Amino acid sequence: MLSSSDGLLDHLQPLSILSVGDNLARDAGYFKRKFPHSKCIASDLYAEGIQDAVTYGWVDSVISADVEDLPFGDAEIDCVIAKEAFHHWPRPMLGLYEMLRVAKKAILLIEPYDVMHGTASPFIGGNTFCDDYESVGNYKYQISLREITKSAWALYYPAVAAVGFNDPYDPNRSFDEWILEKRKLDELGDTGARQFNLMSIAIYKPGYAPAPESLPPRAHYYPRPINHFIEGH
Repeated sequence: MLSSSDGLLDHLQPLSILSVGDNLARDAGYFKRKFPHSKCIASDLYAEGIQDAVTYGWVDSVISADVEDLPFGDAEIDCVIAKEAFHHWPRPMLGLYEMLRVAKKAILLIEPYDVMHGTASPFIGGNTFCDDYESVGNYKYQISLREITKSAWALYYPAVAAVGFNDPYDPNRSFDEWILEKRKLDELGDTGARQFNLMSIAIYKPGYAPAPESLPPRAHYYPRPINHFIEGH
C-alpha cells in the first residue's frame, strides 16, 4: 500500500514528513527509508507504545497527537500522510483540513475506496454503495476521488493526483496467490473493467503541483478547473 505512493511524492523531495494515525510507526519508517534525509515523525492518538521506533532509528520522532488538533504551525511540515487512518476518524473531513493546514507541499491519503456494489436498493435500484461498521463499532468512512477533488477545488489548490490499486486480502491465501490475484485485479482496473478497492490520493498545495509527465504511468492527474465568469453575474 505504501509503495503505491511511489512517484506521487518523488518530485517534492520532502525534508519533513508527518504520518498520522500511525500506530506502529511503520508508515513514517517507510518514508524514512524512501527519503533518508527527511525528518520523519510518526504520530498517533496514543503513541506511547511506539517510542522504540526512535530508539532503533526507524523514525526521527514519535508524538501523541489528535488529527483534529495537530501540534504544528501552518505549512510547517512538507508532507502529511494518512494510511488507512482517515476511514477510522469520527469527523474525517476535520482531520483532512487539519492535515492541509499543517502541510507545506502536499498531503497523501492511502485509503479504502468507496466502490459500487451490486446490492439492490429499494430507493435507488441496481448498484449502490456499501456502508460498513468495523468490529469496534466505528463507521467506515470510505473516500471517493470526487469528494477529495471538490475539497481541493474549494480551497483553490492546484492539483490532485491518484493511483488506484487492489488488496485482495485473504488470511488463507499464500503470498504468491495474493500477488497473482492483485495483478489480475489491477489489470482489470487499468482497463476500466472493474473498480479499484483502494487508492492513493495526493492533494498538492499551491506552488508544488507536479508536471503530469513526472508522475508514474498509472497515476491520474486532475488540475484545478479554470473559472469561467459571465459578465454581469
